[in-house]
Amino acid sequence: MTNTMPVLVREEPAQHLDHDGLWKKVITDLFEPFMLFFAPDLYEQLDWSKQPDSLEQELQDGKEQWILVHVEVQRDKEDDFAERMFQYFYRIFDKYNQKIYAIALLTDADRSFHPTSYDYHFHGTNLTYAYNTYKIWHEDEETLLHSSNPFALVVLAGKYALKSEKNADDRYQFKRRLFDLIIRHKNYSEAYTYSLFSFVDYLLTVPEEMNQKLQEEFESRAEEEVILMHNTSFPEPPTLKPIFDKLRREEEEVKRQNTKEIAEAMLQEGLPIATVIKVTGLNEDELDEIQNQN
Repeated sequence: MTNTMPVLVREEPAQHLDHDGLWKKVITDLFEPFMLFFAPDLYEQLDWSKQPDSLEQELQDGKEQWILVHVEVQRDKEDDFAERMFQYFYRIFDKYNQKIYAIALLTDADRSFHPTSYDYHFHGTNLTYAYNTYKIWHEDEETLLHSSNPFALVVLAGKYALKSEKNADDRYQFKRRLFDLIIRHKNYSEAYTYSLFSFVDYLLTVPEEMNQKLQEEFESRAEEEVILMHNTSFPEPPTLKPIFDKLRREEEEVKRQNTKEIAEAMLQEGLPIATVIKVTGLNEDELDEIQNQN
């Protein structure tokens, strides 16, 4: 009889998190590639020289185009979803009386749940409201992997989150793959890169020991690729924060050493202490220390 080793799978569900908030944040951060990904024809008509303002964006000819983005993050089928989409539409239309582009991103795992319209019929009164829908679960993984649009990685992260919802080992491998893909796309802006790291890190949560493995692996990669995040309002990705903190400390130490070398050269030239302090920002004690070392 042949002995076989059992395959052990860690069935640990993902931690509770604010899916709706995560999706809204990444859509806001990557709004331009978001529109290019889902509505390329409309994207070409928009004037991207002007900063988008919430739901509002202007067309290149100066006309206003209202964009309603509804992100559905609930994991269960909702029978009244299409009706709620219609309610959102008529409330916005009634308030602003502008053209509306509506899209529902369905992030649930129910393969059969894919409502695309709301129908109302009552004694001769008939109404059909159709809207754009996108089912993340149905999207082809290879297509997403080969897309140059950064929002494709957002969709891929959503798909991976569904596939690994109760399997921490799979979630770790998916998270590792996405981190690697983000690093490889060197053409992404710093803002896009940071937003993608944050979204993936919070969406695909893994146990602490797995986070530590990721930190060890990506520390050398981060140093090699010089991935530094600056001046952002979103909390730093918890997995990568220790790496970024270390790189920042090293960067500050290099800057400080360069400043001391400049101060030393100025002192050797016989420039006044007040001038050296003004130029370098060092204090008298630090200048005394530099002089005593020589």
